[in-house]
Amino acid sequence: MMKTISILGSTGSIGRQTLDVLRHLPDVRVLALTGGTNVQLMAQQCREFRPRLAVMATADTMHTLASLVKDLDISLAFGEEGLMEAATMADTECVITAVVGMLGLKPTLAAIRAGKRIGLANKETLVCAGELVMAEAEKYGAEIIPVDSEHSAIFQMYRCTIFVYNSYIRLILYVKML
Repeated sequence: MMKTISILGSTGSIGRQTLDVLRHLPDVRVLALTGGTNVQLMAQQCREFRPRLAVMATADTMHTLASLVKDLDISLAFGEEGLMEAATMADTECVITAVVGMLGLKPTLAAIRAGKRIGLANKETLVCAGELVMAEAEKYGAEIIPVDSEHSAIFQMYRCTIFVYNSYIRLILYVKML
């Protein structure tokens, strides 16, 4: 079964690493890519991954990209509206939010409200609006998975601690029942 993903910030470090992983996962289809101003890299990514939507930071960079990918069947957009479109595409199951700074907050909230699984690499989203983001995720049933190295390590340690703690409690209960 084919999985679908949108990558907000595909030309940045986390976005490029995400695409490196996806090269080895033939059952994942990239539906949207967004980037800042690196038009050449975005054009290369569009040629390789053939997304339905490519988003650039400005109208000028979008027009430059248009000239580089005019032979491809890709919709183009720019700015915050483009990010929002990429984050909420109907067929997208997972959204990687790896854009810099506060720019990631609105599209992350939009993806959460659309019930998407979020791969969060943008710490500013949680620093600035963590309570709101987590409340919305709970309300809309969206899963948030930290994908940046430090956040993921803490998340994994937390999950492991809960697993070990729960296993320890079960063991104590089992021994007491003997």
